[in-house]
Amino acid sequence: MFEHVVVAAHFAAADSALFSSLDELRALGTRKLTLVDVLRSQYAEAHSEEARHQARNRLEEEKSALEGQDLEIDVEVRTGQPAHELALLARARGASLILVGSQGEARMREFLRGSTVLQLARRTSVPTLIEPIAGARHTVTGQGFKRILLATDFSPRAHAAEQMAIGLAETAERVLLAHTLDDDLVDAIGRDAACAQARSRLDALAGRFPSRGPSPELFLLEGDPADTLLDTAREQSASLVVIGKRGGGPVDELLLGATAERVLR
Repeated sequence: MFEHVVVAAHFAAADSALFSSLDELRALGTRKLTLVDVLRSQYAEAHSEEARHQARNRLEEEKSALEGQDLEIDVEVRTGQPAHELALLARARGASLILVGSQGEARMREFLRGSTVLQLARRTSVPTLIEPIAGARHTVTGQGFKRILLATDFSPRAHAAEQMAIGLAETAERVLLAHTLDDDLVDAIGRDAACAQARSRLDALAGRFPSRGPSPELFLLEGDPADTLLDTAREQSASLVVIGKRGGGPVDELLLGATAERVLR
């Protein structure tokens, strides 16, 4: 499913292991990694040969730490705007997943407050896994695929996220399907009718999931979509939230959607 993963390694420390375990990602089909360090073009030192040499050496250290994992591993150093370069590389290489992590809680907060993650989500059509990293060592384990929470509004633009969750379901321990009632629909047809319609659509979505996986658990939520989704994720100990972006056409592709953006933040 994720045969080729592009890893945004530009926040990794040279003395840290980028991955502590790849068992789950390999089970999902990962056979190739491309480790990428993007030197920000607005800084003059990013254009120096010394900076590129140091970045490549760091990536080579990370590559060495992954040897013996039965993976093909490439490294690449680029100069530019990180989100743009990651999206461009992933598309050019035919990647099936972009993996973004950060070392340390403070660094992750800094990363998320900036525009890199949001810009990447807006720019790329490649599925993107944003995995918070905590602690002294940089570890991205892929263990977020065990308890999956899919957020859907049943629109055509949610279809890709739904298909992603369906593809991940067989190896998951729990699958949670969540939909937040649309206030406009409630006003138009009444709460009871809106609830009945939403439950019917959740049941239909659950029927698309493979029988070999866990039976989907259905959650019909009311209130602010981002708040209720995040509350449900915490209460149910979800390890992965799957949510679609808004974009469809060339211009819409840059529209992330208010709920998705708030969940990312």
